[in-house]
Amino acid sequence: MPTLWRDALVLTMDETPDGARPRRSDLLVDDGVIAAVGLGLDVPDGTNVRDGRDLLILPGLVNAHTHSWEILFRGTSERLPLELWTLVSYPPLGVEPLPDRLVYLRTAIAALESLRGGATAVLDDVGELPAQSPESMAQVFAAYDGLGIRAVCTGAVADIAMVDRLPGADELFAPSLLSDSRRALRPSTALIDAYLELSASAIAMASSRPGGRTAYAVSPSAPHRCSDDLLRACHDFAVDQDLLVHTHLLETRLQADVARERWGRTAVEHLDELGLLDERLVAAHGIWLTASDRRMLGAAGSTVAHNPLSNLKLGSGVLDWRGMRDAGVRLALGTDGASSSDTLRMLETVKAAALGQATTASDPESWPTAAEVLGAATRTGAAGLRTGAGVIAPGRPADLLVVDLARDTAFTPRHDVVRQLVFSADASSIVEVWVAGECVVREGHSTRIDDIALLREFREEAERWVESVPAIRSANERLIGPAQAAYRSARESTRFGGDDLRSDEGGSR
Repeated sequence: MPTLWRDALVLTMDETPDGARPRRSDLLVDDGVIAAVGLGLDVPDGTNVRDGRDLLILPGLVNAHTHSWEILFRGTSERLPLELWTLVSYPPLGVEPLPDRLVYLRTAIAALESLRGGATAVLDDVGELPAQSPESMAQVFAAYDGLGIRAVCTGAVADIAMVDRLPGADELFAPSLLSDSRRALRPSTALIDAYLELSASAIAMASSRPGGRTAYAVSPSAPHRCSDDLLRACHDFAVDQDLLVHTHLLETRLQADVARERWGRTAVEHLDELGLLDERLVAAHGIWLTASDRRMLGAAGSTVAHNPLSNLKLGSGVLDWRGMRDAGVRLALGTDGASSSDTLRMLETVKAAALGQATTASDPESWPTAAEVLGAATRTGAAGLRTGAGVIAPGRPADLLVVDLARDTAFTPRHDVVRQLVFSADASSIVEVWVAGECVVREGHSTRIDDIALLREFREEAERWVESVPAIRSANERLIGPAQAAYRSARESTRFGGDDLRSDEGGSR
């Protein structure tokens, strides 16, 4: 059934000067797409006509980087640097495969929280522990499809041993730990073949689901966690299958230090040398990029997914927003996972992105405007994920947020609704979330499933799983001390944030 909103405030978020200026308009949605925008629209037969006078309608938000797995580790650690936090939230030892039902429930909870928080599309770097399988991927796709959100889901892969992702490993780790870690994970043709086989299976699963809302992307975890052969194999496969390539890129100072130590150049320079920079790349974080790194990414048309909340929680640093924009980098926004940022609600990320630059950049002219941040969360995020949405224009997918301007104090008094949406509003102002012309959330509840029953079942299953956490932590305790020493050593070295990084930073660290 067509839906027509009369006299709503509409934010089209296109790239015209008026894209981020709300204007009074009618909005017609039909057959999953925006059919028309403008005043005095004709009403097709059978149309559901709605009063839009107190409503703001804008494109749905796009979460360009998250990890649904982390739902199970939410609230389990204090703030720690990434390299230490990872041992808690991504323990390499002692983790057993999850039951299929718990994989489904965990992902469905992530989808529900994402939708309630304003996201109509996500890139989920799934990263199943201890390893992904066709069965676990099937549960992930089913959960996202069942809630109705768009989801690009990855197969995550790495082949560099955990100890070799840290500088000075041979001096810091006991010989037994070094040999155990390197024996558990090492580059091999067999690993690459198995990953590509999993990827082919996941592509078939995603494409077979009705509605076209799920997709697959390859995900070499990070350049310093992958061999060159694995990086090339992922990229070649993505080109052949026309997929996105997702990776973590220079999230921490330590990663920049490891890149210099291993390759004698930056990670971006190394990717460029391998021929792996292009428009299909979606790189999470990008905090420790040099000015020349940014220029290369901008020239390649790559996307950087900025994750301000997890960057703050883990002490990773502050992305150089203006340097990215000036270099032509396509900037999107992400929440990161529910253990590193503790939320999948995109409006919180939007506000953090708008405020974070003021902590390191003294020139207010360099701070992002509310309109810029909202554009990253909608238009450029959608472009990076290839959803086709992100703007309100005829023929575009009808992925929409409907915000009630009169229901609470966020828009009272009503001055600049874009600024108030970015700085004042939260998810309570969102009354409906639409994906592909379908209302999938109304008044905070899914229209597709019984979300109360879903939460109840997830709590029961997760509580049983939580009983295994002490054993998992015990298995990983022997890694924490050497990892702390590696972090301290790198932090104190002249290379760690030294002149070789500072000379070309040109931004806020």
